[in-house]
Amino acid sequence: MSSLIGHGLVGGAIGWVMYRDRAPASLRRSIWLGWLIIIALIPDLDYVVPVLYPSANNGLRISHSLIFSAALPVFTLASLVISGAGRDSLWRSSIPLFFAGYSHVGMDWLVGVTPLPLLWPVSDRRFRLPFGLLPSAGKISLYNYYFYYNLGIELGVLLPLIGCALISRSRLSLQQKWAVRGLLLLVAAYFMHWAYGLSR
Repeated sequence: MSSLIGHGLVGGAIGWVMYRDRAPASLRRSIWLGWLIIIALIPDLDYVVPVLYPSANNGLRISHSLIFSAALPVFTLASLVISGAGRDSLWRSSIPLFFAGYSHVGMDWLVGVTPLPLLWPVSDRRFRLPFGLLPSAGKISLYNYYFYYNLGIELGVLLPLIGCALISRSRLSLQQKWAVRGLLLLVAAYFMHWAYGLSR
């Protein structure tokens, strides 16, 4: 599975790229980014909430299903409807909410280690990519070499990809932006190839 750091970075990047209010230090933006990070992290509740443990669900990580990942985005949209948000605001909010929710299962699927019950509760079938483009997080421990090793590879994939998305806000010319994106994609591809070669 991907690391909490990776999931949080992707959730925050989704909010930063897709939020229309360009004021960088607004309280509203900070709350929105924080909420998207929480949504991106929420499937890993199965590490701490006993009712979500795989051992309590026939070995299934039910929090890593598409329905579970959509629950908090749907709740958020319902709250916005109740608070009187307009249709345009709901539409603009729904895209980053669901992107953040599904980013978690997408990233864990790209690790290619743990089969995920994406269709639960409709089906118990588990899905696993036969290879990995992201490393597994490894045991979280200050003394675990592989935690840092795999985190470095993960950041080597994610940070260039996030940079590709964020560069659209820079003042570079269009040609310069694509040149930088090309370089960043090469870096991400290098680390993906590294992750692909890890034992699983």
